[in-house]
Amino acid sequence: MEDIILLGIGGHAHSVVDSIEQSGQYHIIGFLDKEEMQGKHFRKYRVLDTDDALERLYEEGLRYAFITVGYMGHGNIRNRLYMRLKKGGYILPNIVDDSAVIAKDVMFEDGIFVGKRAVINANANIQKMCIINTGAVIEHDCIVEKFTHVAVGGILCGNVSVGRESFVGANATVIQGKRIGCNCVIGAGTTVRKSMEDFSMICGEVEKKRKGDNQ
Repeated sequence: MEDIILLGIGGHAHSVVDSIEQSGQYHIIGFLDKEEMQGKHFRKYRVLDTDDALERLYEEGLRYAFITVGYMGHGNIRNRLYMRLKKGGYILPNIVDDSAVIAKDVMFEDGIFVGKRAVINANANIQKMCIINTGAVIEHDCIVEKFTHVAVGGILCGNVSVGRESFVGANATVIQGKRIGCNCVIGAGTTVRKSMEDFSMICGEVEKKRKGDNQ
């Protein structure tokens, strides 16, 4: 069983820890987090140090890491941590809960989390660092681009594409064939019946532009 370090001890980390424990695939050695989080713990796993320990841990032989920071309104933090880990030589596995249903031809990149009872159907493409959370449904031929989070109970109907660093809220539904742009936010419970441009936000029937770093 390979050792693995987790980056971030927030709420999302709790779901990831449970999935790792149930699969028995990795041995969690603990968390890395900000200075003010030192000494905190979840279950038997403690925050051991800050991200600055990554180089030392790698030199000591650790090779596996997983980012347990959630979306937090944007994908910037997860993106930064991912680049640091890859530059440092770490392997970011996919953590897929044992209860998830995954079609045999789903295409995965790395660093992906798939939560309890999620369903990912035939010919879907899930790019790096996506979160497909508890009970989410990704139907056939969907594309979910990097650093995107599909929240609890979110549904992408067939042939939907979601751009990078977007967020599909809890129990939101995107109707088949629609294109959701990059850095978009879909509010909880919203049904999306038309495609969305980059940096758009929709909650219920109200759609507006988000403020983006490059706007």
